[in-house]
Amino acid sequence: MVNRKIFTCIGCGMTHFILGTIYCTGNITPYIASYIRLKDDSITMASMTIVFYICTFAYTISFQISNLIQKRYRPKICIYTGAALYISVVYVAAALQNRIAVIVIYGVVLGIAAGIAYPGALMIAIACYPEKKGLIAGMVVGCFALGAFFFNFIATGIANPENKKPVEFMVNGVKEKFFEKDVAENVPKMFLILASIYLVIISIGILLIENIDIKPPVNNPATNQPQEGSRLEKTKTIDYHNVKNLSYKDNDPNFSKEHTHFHSNLHSEAHSEGMSDEEHSEEHSEEHNEECKIEENKDEKKTEYKRVQTLMVNPELDLNVYQALMTRQFHQIFWPYLLSGMTGLFAAASFKTIGIKYSFDDEFLTIVGSVASIMNGTMRPLWGLFFDKTSFRIVYLVILSLQIALCFTFPSVNKFQPSFLIWIVILTVCSGGHFTILAPTSVRIYQRGTGSKVYSFLIISMGVSCLIVYFIQVYAAKDLGPSTFYYIIGGFSCVSLISTIFFSEIIKKNN
Repeated sequence: MVNRKIFTCIGCGMTHFILGTIYCTGNITPYIASYIRLKDDSITMASMTIVFYICTFAYTISFQISNLIQKRYRPKICIYTGAALYISVVYVAAALQNRIAVIVIYGVVLGIAAGIAYPGALMIAIACYPEKKGLIAGMVVGCFALGAFFFNFIATGIANPENKKPVEFMVNGVKEKFFEKDVAENVPKMFLILASIYLVIISIGILLIENIDIKPPVNNPATNQPQEGSRLEKTKTIDYHNVKNLSYKDNDPNFSKEHTHFHSNLHSEAHSEGMSDEEHSEEHSEEHNEECKIEENKDEKKTEYKRVQTLMVNPELDLNVYQALMTRQFHQIFWPYLLSGMTGLFAAASFKTIGIKYSFDDEFLTIVGSVASIMNGTMRPLWGLFFDKTSFRIVYLVILSLQIALCFTFPSVNKFQPSFLIWIVILTVCSGGHFTILAPTSVRIYQRGTGSKVYSFLIISMGVSCLIVYFIQVYAAKDLGPSTFYYIIGGFSCVSLISTIFFSEIIKKNN
């Protein structure tokens, strides 16, 4: 069974590895824009960056579609549906020849496909090892980030194998840089090759995934009813079994109650049945044997219980989705995420268009995107492990502090290649931290059943953040340049930091 869990997690990781290629959008956007320009010479490079933002927004919104599917079917159906749609879109993208079609098909539909498959694979992996939520989530979503590392090189190698630099063209009286025809015409071939590779990898991943139900187990009252003639023995056996196994049921708020009152319930049951002294002596002896067994494993159970309690800070709280959305904790995550998420998303979407303005060559910018992706992916398990050992508040404050420092110093160093690479990489790593801790935080605060649904709402903050950052970039900060834009989004992260200082994971019950 352990091996099956490991294979399931590997399969979920492989699925995310392919879904994460939506991050390749920032790298291949200049190629797509250059290809579309062959048919429409009014297109600008900045206008095409909306593809990444639309893709991310659609991806976060479609988590709700995934929830609807999971209400009727098991989460693996979400993976089937999303993966099939994802591969189909990449194949179809080879035939797209205008900007609107690219935005709708490669932006909207590709994002929806990724959003349908993403939460199912993630929650299946977490369900395999519930006591290590942060680490498992970090490893799986780390694969999501690593996908762009490999496929950035593959895409660039297909589209621009000779590392040609873009040339200047005049568009509406403004200088724009595009790749020439011999590079642009490689875009359809690039999509076809990528889609074929995606198909092979994601098919293997799906075959490895076990069809696990991520819904919390429902206690059946009938199983706890003692049977006629052997009531005490039945009660005792069931109670001990529950105490032994509740350590591993991180979503059961009755753990502490059942564990604490185990022996008192047995004594009450014995007296209520009117047992004779001899019978009671026999049962007391059996009870003593059970006590010895429990004492032998006491340290192990305490350790396990503490670990479960660390990951479930409100074990006795039973909220529905609406009640969860009304809590202060939800809003202290959603709105700060909406503001602070802009920084990493902007870096991932626009690093290449910014680099082209500074005359950085295509090979260097591909290295920037790929190094950012691999560091993003490898750091996500560490973000998750850090979360398991501490709390959402501490991890998020570290992320925000890094972002603020980088945003206010980036304008001074972004014209130098080494510093440009380092700053973009760290900003992308911070973005990965945002995505890593969100799912385990939802489960830790709201428990597994409600937490998975709350997560699907919290992730929308990142999608809305995409639209806001695009609007500011294209319209509000059009004449200010990327340097001033980083000051603006750095200020947003400051607001998030102030809010997070007062964050608490513990939800207080109303009188």
